[in-house]
Amino acid sequence: MYSFTRLFCRNTSDLKKITSILLCLTWGISAFAQGFQEEIHELNRIGQQLISSISDDEKMQANEEFKKTLSTLINKPASFDTNLDSLKTISILQSDQLKIYNWTIPFSDGTYQYFAFLQIKRDKSTFQTVELIDKSEEINKPETKILTPNSWYGALYYKLIEEKKLGTQVYTLLGWDGNNLLTNKKIIDVISIDKNGNIKLGAPVFKAKRKTYKRVIFEYAENAVMSLKYHQRSHQIVFDYLVPTSSNLTGIYEYYGPALNRFDSYKIEKKGWVYQEDIDIELDKSIKDFIWNDPKEE
Repeated sequence: MYSFTRLFCRNTSDLKKITSILLCLTWGISAFAQGFQEEIHELNRIGQQLISSISDDEKMQANEEFKKTLSTLINKPASFDTNLDSLKTISILQSDQLKIYNWTIPFSDGTYQYFAFLQIKRDKSTFQTVELIDKSEEINKPETKILTPNSWYGALYYKLIEEKKLGTQVYTLLGWDGNNLLTNKKIIDVISIDKNGNIKLGAPVFKAKRKTYKRVIFEYAENAVMSLKYHQRSHQIVFDYLVPTSSNLTGIYEYYGPALNRFDSYKIEKKGWVYQEDIDIELDKSIKDFIWNDPKEE
């Protein structure tokens, strides 16, 4: 995995972050994808170009080929129930009815663009595929917007959460965005799919201090490490409380990082995800958590 992530990242810190995401996504998966070897080989070949030192224009040209090949693969119904862990430059998250194929291109100016396909299982033999189009740079106040697949607030997702209190085929996602040379972002978003296959991104389910948000976005310094993870036992999304290094730097996110010894959360209730301040929770210290929460450690 280091062979491609080292090319992918703009510095050692980014190498650790992306490696950590992909390790968490593929941990414990060993099934081999039979019947898709031609597409997998081609996707891995092209994927190396997307994370290499070629020009941005060449990456975008290669990405069109990547999308075409991936579309061919996921339009085969058998792909939904097949582990495709041998794909090396893409993250894959799955529930019973939804599979997400998600990747990113790092550009020479330190920014990123994100790409995704949703593969939706309608019934035993019918599948729907939908492409998400990253329009992050054009979306003002994204915390307040319900978006469509053609106007997606892009991210690299690393956790898919199903909470029945939100309804059927409503999925909460945790994601990472490398943003730029100064800051990173972590994102909590929602994908909902109605009975006709219509998709909405974002939902008014995040309740915090008498306000309701459609998604939650955390922005913090490039050299900081923020934890954002789901605790299944307590049905909470737990995260570091972010603060600036000085009170006169409030709102300048390149100076934000985690406060010492404070975690907040969004806890699932009938109303949705409800904000909880300064929670008292015993964090499970599995090896996955160590890798994800401390990506700069050697």
